[in-house]
Amino acid sequence: MSITKSNAITKNYRGKFGDQVVFRNRFGHSVMAIPPKRPKTAPTENQVAARRKFLLASRYAKNILQDPDMLAAYMARSHDGLSPYILAVTDWLNPPFVDQVDASGYHGNPGDRIGVVAGDDFELTAVTLKIVDADGALLEEGPCVFNLITGNHDFTATVEVSTLAGATIIAKATDTPGHTAELSVTL
Repeated sequence: MSITKSNAITKNYRGKFGDQVVFRNRFGHSVMAIPPKRPKTAPTENQVAARRKFLLASRYAKNILQDPDMLAAYMARSHDGLSPYILAVTDWLNPPFVDQVDASGYHGNPGDRIGVVAGDDFELTAVTLKIVDADGALLEEGPCVFNLITGNHDFTATVEVSTLAGATIIAKATDTPGHTAELSVTL
C-alpha cells in the first residue's frame, strides 16, 4: 500500500524509516510505501535470466545517457513522465518485429517490388531483404526504403531471376539497440 502526497514537509524525503516505511519521489510527488521484502529462497533460472536481461537493458540505457545525440533522440520521445532512461530500457527489452513479407508484386524482374511490414517500439535503424535460390545461393540483397504512403518498407529488385520456384525471401529488421527480427517466405 502506498500513499501519494506532495507537500512542503515530505516533498524531498527519500529513504527508509526503520523497517516500516520507504519514502520515494516519483514525478514530483512523494510516495510513502511499505518496504519491499527479499525472498528467502534462491532465485529460479527464469528469475536469474530476467535479472540479467534487466541488467543489460540498464547498461544500454546508461550508455544512451552519455551519448548527446542518442540522448536527444530519446528525449524527443519522452512524454507523460517517461524519462529517456526508461524509454531506453524499454527499447532494449522490446525487440523489433517483421510481421509480413508481401511478394505479390515480385515476378523475378528488375523493378519489381517486395513490401515488408516491420516495426519497433522506438525506431528501426535498418530493414534489409535478401533473396536466395532453392539451393541457398544468394541472388540479391539490399536495403528496404520506408514508404510514407503505405507505412511499409519497400525493396525494389535489380536482378533478373529466371526461376522463382523454391526461392526464399528473407526480411530482417534492426532496431536502435541492435536487436534483429527476421521473417522468410518461400516462393
